[in-house]
Amino acid sequence: MALALREYVVSFLQEHNIMAPFSRFYRAMVLKMNQHEDEATTSGITDGATSDQQNRVIFVNRPQPQKFVSNRISTAKYSVPSFVPLFLFEQFRRYSNCFFLLIALLQQIPDVSPTGRWTTLTPLILILSVSAIKEIVEDFKRHRADDETNRRLVEVLRERRWVAIRWEHLQIGDICKVLNNQFFPADLVLLASSEPQGISFIETSNLDGETNLKIRQAQPDTARLDAAPALADFRATVQCEPPNRHLYEFNGLLKEANVKTLPLGLDQMLLRGAMLRNTAWVHGVVVYTGHETKLMKNSTKAPLKRSSIDRQTNTHILMLFIILLALSLLSAGFNEFWMRNHNDWYIGLEEAQNAHFGFNFLTFLILYNNLIPISLQVTAEIVRFFQVSITTFI
Repeated sequence: MALALREYVVSFLQEHNIMAPFSRFYRAMVLKMNQHEDEATTSGITDGATSDQQNRVIFVNRPQPQKFVSNRISTAKYSVPSFVPLFLFEQFRRYSNCFFLLIALLQQIPDVSPTGRWTTLTPLILILSVSAIKEIVEDFKRHRADDETNRRLVEVLRERRWVAIRWEHLQIGDICKVLNNQFFPADLVLLASSEPQGISFIETSNLDGETNLKIRQAQPDTARLDAAPALADFRATVQCEPPNRHLYEFNGLLKEANVKTLPLGLDQMLLRGAMLRNTAWVHGVVVYTGHETKLMKNSTKAPLKRSSIDRQTNTHILMLFIILLALSLLSAGFNEFWMRNHNDWYIGLEEAQNAHFGFNFLTFLILYNNLIPISLQVTAEIVRFFQVSITTFI
């Protein structure tokens, strides 16, 4: 009955051509929706292929066919080759240093400078030297802290026994043993622990500021790996997502030979920077090292930044420089006016009149350069250095 009624209504509408405008609109909408579905399907296939290509495959207890980053970290601002260019770039972002470098260069012209050649260059070198010493001392402390971290020891499985190596020598795919109250040297996938059912407790205060202990639990099929011989015979691959900065996300698969594939999630993740608590030991396989760990992904390299005092100082120095230019132009103009009104013929100044204004402007610029205090930056650097030292000491 319902089918017959539907056919009657459709035939009536078609006979009177009532649905023609709506049918064209309907066909256009269906065509548009089909295009969107095709694009979404194609995009999904492409994204899936890209994701498979980007996934990290790690061979446990075997050499890695792919080369990964070292577990050595560096949080320093400078290295030996990069110190000079980076330091000079940072220093000459300050307008005062650029200004005094200009004055020092102008003073090397004998016909222009009313002062000695080294009057400004010597204080400028002193200022840069003090700043360089401060930067070297601060960066040396960063290098020393990095070395202390990189030289910590962790037990790694080598030839069916535990061997202590430095953190910086840890590699992807290594199985390591972390003891109670020790930091994790890299991002690990938990295999087994000293507690029943592979449970362990970690503290992540260095990562997210939370002091409450978090529970991590190994998969039941790997919780049996509590001894070195069993771990040495363990052959598996870990397929996981590429390195990222998400502390609370992890997805992966553990594929053991002739055993079902096990899913891996945040419950099996032990992050570098976290500490093992209330657990005698855990065994884990390294999946991310060095600057690819989530801790380092969330940390930023020491930037070449300027403080608010430096920005304010630059603004004030720019204003003083404009005043200095105005005074120099005014003085050079008055000098030109005086020379034209006192142009005695017997002195022979006619040929030199064209050069007067430019040379006099530079001379007055050098003469008035003390309007911008050269000791300002070095005083600020020394005060800042002692403030940091006192704060650190306290």
